[in-house]
Amino acid sequence: MRAAAENRLRIIKGGLSIFKEKGAHFTMDDLAKEISMSKKTMYMVFSDKEEVLLAMVDFVFDEIEKEEEKALKDEGLPTVERFRRVLGAMPPAYSGFDFSGILGNATRYPGVIKRMNERLESGWELTFSVLRKGIDEGVFRPVDFTVFKLIYSAALERFLNSEELKKNKINYMEAFSSLVDLLIDGLSVRK
Repeated sequence: MRAAAENRLRIIKGGLSIFKEKGAHFTMDDLAKEISMSKKTMYMVFSDKEEVLLAMVDFVFDEIEKEEEKALKDEGLPTVERFRRVLGAMPPAYSGFDFSGILGNATRYPGVIKRMNERLESGWELTFSVLRKGIDEGVFRPVDFTVFKLIYSAALERFLNSEELKKNKINYMEAFSSLVDLLIDGLSVRK
C-alpha cells in the first residue's frame, strides 16, 4: 500500500516536472523515462494520461490551499498583506511554472479542464474571510464578493486558456502577481 502511494506521488511529481518542459503534450513514454519507471508500473497506478493530469491538477491545487492556510495563520501579517498572499498563493516549487495556455492545450482532456474549473470555483471561504476582515477593519472598501470572485476567476481562466502572455513575452508568475496587485491596490497612485 505504501509503495503504491509512493509511486503515485513519484508519477505526479514527475508529470509536473515534464509538464514544465513540454506542457500537456508529454507522453506516458516521456513520463516513464523522466522518473525511471516502467510504463507497466505506471499503469498499475494510473489507467491513462488523463488520470495522471487530473491527479496533477489536484496536487497543485492542494499545495496552493496549503500556502493559503499558511498565510492565514501568519498573525504577524497585516490584513492587506495576508490577503495579497492568499490571492497570490503559489507553492515555491511551482513558482517557475508557466501555466499559461494549459487549458487551451489540454482540449484532448475535457475532464482536466472541468477539474481545473471546479477547483478554481471552490475554496473561496478562506479568501472571503480575509476580505471580510479587511472590510471590517476599514482597509478595504465594501465590494460584492461574487463580482470579486468572477473578476479574479475570469482573469485566471484567461491566463490559463490563452497564449497571449507568451505572445507578449509576459511571464505567467509576473502576470499573476500583477493581477493580485491590481485587485488589491487598483490603479490609483498612493501618496
